[in-house]
Amino acid sequence: MKFKYWAICLCFMALSSGLKAQNTVGEVEYRYRIFYDKIYASMPFISQHERDRIALSWNNPEGYSQRMRLQFWPDKTMYTFGEPYEVRSYSWRVEDYFVENNLKDKTSLKYMDQLAKTYVVRDSLKTPKWRVMNEIREVLGHMCMKAVTEDTLKSQKITAWFAADIPVPAGPENLFGLPGLILAYDVNDGMLVVEAEKIEFGEPKDLIKLPKKLKGKEVSGEEYLSLKKDYIETSIEAERPWVWELRY
Repeated sequence: MKFKYWAICLCFMALSSGLKAQNTVGEVEYRYRIFYDKIYASMPFISQHERDRIALSWNNPEGYSQRMRLQFWPDKTMYTFGEPYEVRSYSWRVEDYFVENNLKDKTSLKYMDQLAKTYVVRDSLKTPKWRVMNEIREVLGHMCMKAVTEDTLKSQKITAWFAADIPVPAGPENLFGLPGLILAYDVNDGMLVVEAEKIEFGEPKDLIKLPKKLKGKEVSGEEYLSLKKDYIETSIEAERPWVWELRY
């Protein structure tokens, strides 16, 4: 009954906010914050001495931030890095990271630097197993409902907040399949926190475009999943973190 009550409330708020259900094209700028000290502290093989050293070296109350951009339409999304928060005075290699999801055909194309290589991964979209909860919060003026899922490969608990008044079943990274755009999510209770900082509706002015030539190793989704699984298992056996070679 509680879920039904919150669902009705959310629908009412969506309708009363000027019928924003027409907002199916636009761009979201997210702040992607990762907390390495929390990630390391959660690893069972790390000694207390190592934990103390990591706390001194990596402790940052605000986390280490990146801007990410998501452009969305009713039938597809494009996702990549945004402008950096920090302007560096020396040469710095920017990794390739593009995710193109075709919501109509249920296909995905990822172009990314991972596992010390550049990969081109073509896959079908596999919707996470979401559980919608009876909690709501506001993100950039949009009332969002909570949903949870799990990434069993990475041992991650994911909590997402989606806006039903933006009826595009998409979100950042590999998250999609909810009845509204995901404007915020959290991994493992604060090890990674991603929140929308800005949203603009209408056709994006600066379209995200994949490189003309995708120079990398082409693999299927199943092949890439196997590579990730082997790397994580090998890293755990060797008692070393996998977070440096795979996107958390």
